Amino acid sequence: IARTRLNVLGICCAGEIPAIKMILEPLSGVEDVSVNYTTRTVTILHNPLLTPASQLAKALNEARMEASVLHEGPQKSNPEYKRSLWLLVSGVLLVLSFLYLFYLPLQWFAIGTILLGAPGIALKAVMSLKRLRLDVNVLMLIAIIGAMGLQNYIEAGSIVFLFSFADWLQLRAVKKANEALAFAADLVPQNATLADSGLPVPLKEIQLGTLISVKAGEMVPIDGVLISGESSLNESSLTGESRPVAKHVGDNVWAGTVNLSGYLVIETISTAEDSALSRMIKLVEEAQSKRTHTEQVVETFAKYYTPAVFLVATATALIPLLLYTSYESHWLYLSLIIVVVACPCALVISTPVTATCAIAGAAKLGLIIKGGDCLELLASMKVVAIDKTGTLTEGHFRVLDFHVVNSTETPKSELLQRIAGVESHSIHPVATAFVGYVRILGIKPSENVADFKILEGEGVSAVVDGHLIEIGNTRLAFRRNWRTSIFSQHLEEYEKQGATICWVGVNGELVGHFSAADKARSEAREAIENIKNSGVTVLMLTGDNQNAAACVSHQLGGIEFHAELLPRDKVMIIEQLKASVGTTAMVGDGVNDAPALAAAHIGIAMGVAGSAMAMEIADIALMMNDLRRLAVLRTVGKSYRNVVMQNIFFSLFTKLVVVGLAVAGYTPLWAAVLADVGTCVLVTFNGMQLL
Repeated sequence: IARTRLNVLGICCAGEIPAIKMILEPLSGVEDVSVNYTTRTVTILHNPLLTPASQLAKALNEARMEASVLHEGPQKSNPEYKRSLWLLVSGVLLVLSFLYLFYLPLQWFAIGTILLGAPGIALKAVMSLKRLRLDVNVLMLIAIIGAMGLQNYIEAGSIVFLFSFADWLQLRAVKKANEALAFAADLVPQNATLADSGLPVPLKEIQLGTLISVKAGEMVPIDGVLISGESSLNESSLTGESRPVAKHVGDNVWAGTVNLSGYLVIETISTAEDSALSRMIKLVEEAQSKRTHTEQVVETFAKYYTPAVFLVATATALIPLLLYTSYESHWLYLSLIIVVVACPCALVISTPVTATCAIAGAAKLGLIIKGGDCLELLASMKVVAIDKTGTLTEGHFRVLDFHVVNSTETPKSELLQRIAGVESHSIHPVATAFVGYVRILGIKPSENVADFKILEGEGVSAVVDGHLIEIGNTRLAFRRNWRTSIFSQHLEEYEKQGATICWVGVNGELVGHFSAADKARSEAREAIENIKNSGVTVLMLTGDNQNAAACVSHQLGGIEFHAELLPRDKVMIIEQLKASVGTTAMVGDGVNDAPALAAAHIGIAMGVAGSAMAMEIADIALMMNDLRRLAVLRTVGKSYRNVVMQNIFFSLFTKLVVVGLAVAGYTPLWAAVLADVGTCVLVTFNGMQLL
């Protein structure tokens, strides 16, 4: 199954989306069709052996949709010269026709405008009628034919020009939404320089583990780990933050970031297709194609609105004729105005154009929102639950000490070697810190590790050199009956300082314990205050002990917390919050957070530093580990909701005004078309303020 994206310039109204699906879905091998009206793209999942990409584009081009296949890598500008030239000629002819007041024969220039633009509208209208659809092309064609039937060629030409001009203007405007993301992707070099030979190699040929070099001023072409050199990198393409970030040996560097100084040697950790920047762009593209709940409600309304208003227009034209009333031309003219009013384009695009722009605008700030529904939920968010370790805290632990308890024949160095061997198989920040602690002591972790297991909510275990090693928290200690009053007072002192206590057992017997300390993120307190000021309740969820949780809570201003939680306990609390408070968000970065992220109304993962599982399950990803972006998310959601409401109001209010003025005899047909297409342009530009 292949995923093909088509650029479809001929989509002039969101009402044409069903027609596009009707054309593509019956084709052999096509499994799914997703249309993004705002960016004029169509994404198709299909079997290329049964239906190649060129055939998909051909099927749409037969309906005058101006489709072309989008290829990976830098995109050349779409050839819009013919469209722009045609529009210019059409406009000149129409302006000349308005000079008929000075020289009557000039009115016939309007027919030139009609001949240039009407055939394309007519062909699309015929394709829609074949599929029994009443879309904007059918409505505009009726208006054009009606105006010509009344021998008002200038108004017919005005309809053609205004309709085409509005489509061209929207196409130019929404191009900014594409460029907002495509710009960063297009800047990424298509070649990487091999560190050993200095030869450039195409990115698609670079394998995992390849050593590449990046000079000062160059852009990192692919994700990797810094092997040699030091520098500061501009990561604004990913995070939206242009402040230089210092990089040292062992740090991760990301494709699309710029090396500001120094010569770097990088070992690649991903392919070009799986880089952080590529992943971000793919997530945003997929998000922009998803339909929101509001969008579905509006489309359902439009589905019945258009036929209903069209029937009213038909009745307005026929009933006076059947009753032999006078001024038949007046009623026919009024019916044509109502036909134009029946076009729901502005209403239908009011939500998707806003969602697309909001998602693209958020992406420039390093906020990856995976769909318009998330935007709607952000606006109504009541409470946010935040994981402690690695989210509210830095997640960079340091081991304070290691105590051997009970008599044991195993030398301490050998015991540390075995414990480090188990911890080296874990991704928990405490485990990483302990392995580093042991290496500093000059001890290499044991490689003879077997039967590694994660003890849910307790810790880890494995067999090392034939011995069962168990490492875990207080819950494991109580289950194993390791924690006695002899050690309690000593350990509680560490816990009150915010340290995490880990117990170690060999073959079921307690042999030692160690403590590791973490600290709250520097921006965490400010971030929590900002969230609270926006009217959202904040609480902390953690599997750590009560004393450590209380210490972090105190550092952050005394926020509510729940400690010593299993993953299922976090899910239960999230479900309770959803039922009692309302829209609930969960913020986390680790594997243990994944169930809670999935359970929340809004799951938010801590970006490129977060786990792959959390990134996959979450609805929103922070590409930068800055909790202050949570308040920005809230602002983006509220701005999106306000703009959507404004657009819906503009769309409906304009229709009502046009009908009212038309009934009173003050609205010419061209003015009704101008009001309709003008509203389309208005809601588009109103949505673009979110870019």
